[in-house]
Amino acid sequence: MTQDKTVIEEVVEEIDVEEDVGNRTVPVMEGTRELISKPVSIVSGCVERKLPKPILGNFLLEKKGQNIVFTATDLNIQVSTSAVIGAGDEDFATTISAKKFADILSSLKDNSLVSISCRDEHALINSGKSKFELQTLPADQFPSMKKEDCVHAFSIPCMKFKYLLSMVSFAAAENNIRYFLNGVFLHAEDNIVGTVATDGHRLALCDAEIEEKASCKVEVILPRKTVRELLRLIPDTEELLSVSVAESQIKISFAGVEVVSKLVEGRYPDYLRVVPTENDKEFSINRDELHAALTRVAILTADKLKGVRWLLSAGKLKIEATNIDMEIAEDELDINYNGKELEIGFNVSYILDALNVLKNETVRFSLGGPLSSALMRMPESDKFKYVVMPMKI
Repeated sequence: MTQDKTVIEEVVEEIDVEEDVGNRTVPVMEGTRELISKPVSIVSGCVERKLPKPILGNFLLEKKGQNIVFTATDLNIQVSTSAVIGAGDEDFATTISAKKFADILSSLKDNSLVSISCRDEHALINSGKSKFELQTLPADQFPSMKKEDCVHAFSIPCMKFKYLLSMVSFAAAENNIRYFLNGVFLHAEDNIVGTVATDGHRLALCDAEIEEKASCKVEVILPRKTVRELLRLIPDTEELLSVSVAESQIKISFAGVEVVSKLVEGRYPDYLRVVPTENDKEFSINRDELHAALTRVAILTADKLKGVRWLLSAGKLKIEATNIDMEIAEDELDINYNGKELEIGFNVSYILDALNVLKNETVRFSLGGPLSSALMRMPESDKFKYVVMPMKI
C-alpha cells in the first residue's frame, strides 16, 4: 500500500518543474557573423545612449520559425528588419542590449559562426571558443510604436529619394526654438516629390519627378534624426521605396527595412518667397576650383563668423578673408562674367556645404546687391536651388 504524497512533496515537485522551464535553453538564431551583424547594425542606429528607460537601449528580437525580426526604437523613430537565421522550431521573443550585442559581433573574427540561445533571462552567445552571456529583458515590456492608419502614399526609387534628402538635409537647423526648422520638409503632389530645409540663414530645395502620381497632396516635416537614419539605410538602387503618411506619423519601407517615425508638428514657412528671382549678376564657375579656393581662404577666417568677401568684376572672382590677428588670405578665379562689379560677404561654411553635395563640374551663381541673397543652381537645371543670405564683413 503506497502513501499519498505530502503537501510539501507536491510543492517541491511544482518548484522543480518551474525551474526546469525557466532554465531551459531555447535556440534562437545561428549564422555567420556577417549575416547576423547586418540586421543588428540596421536597427541599432536609432538607439540612443542616454534613454529614460533601460529597455530602450535594447532591440526587440522576435523569432517566428526561421525568420528573425529585429526592432529598435527611441519612441520617436522605430526601425525594423528581418533575416532568415532562426535556429530550432520554437517561436520566441526577447530583448537584448543593442550596443553590447553589436560590440560583441564586431569583436569576432570575419566569417566566424555565431549561435545565440536564451536561458533564464540571459542570451548565450557562442562563437568558437568565445562565449558571452548577456542579460535580457522581457519582450512584452518593449514599447513598440503603434502604427497609424495610412492617409496618403507614394512610391519612388530608393536612389532618387536618398538624393532628395541628401541635397537639402545639411541646411536644416539644429536645436532651433522654431522647432519646425529642425527637420526636412517633404512634399509630394501629382508626379513631383520635393524636399526643403532651412535654418533661417540659408535654404536648400530639390525636386524630382516620379512615374506614378502621389495618391494625394503630401506636406510633412521629417525630424533630423529620421533623415539621418534614412540616409544611412537607404541603398543606392532603383528598387522602389514606399512612403505612407498618417496624421502624425510616416512609414517608409525599402529593401526589407521599415522605418516608422513621428512627424515634426507645425507649419513650414513659405520658402518660395525667399528664393530670389531678379538677381541680374550671373556667372558659372568650376565647382572643384571654387571649393579649393574657399577651403584655402577659410584657413584665415575668424573662428566663429567664418566670413569671406567676394569681389566680383569682369572676368574674375576674388575671394578674401581676414581675422582678428590682421592676417589676410586671398585667392582669385577666372570666370565668364562681364557685368557690374559687386562686393558681398558670405559665411564660407554655407557655400562649402552646398558644394560638397553637388557633383556637377560647374555651378551657377546669381547675385543681386551686397544685401541680397545669393542663388546657387546646377548648370542647366533648376531642380536644385540653394539660397544664402549675405553677411557684413
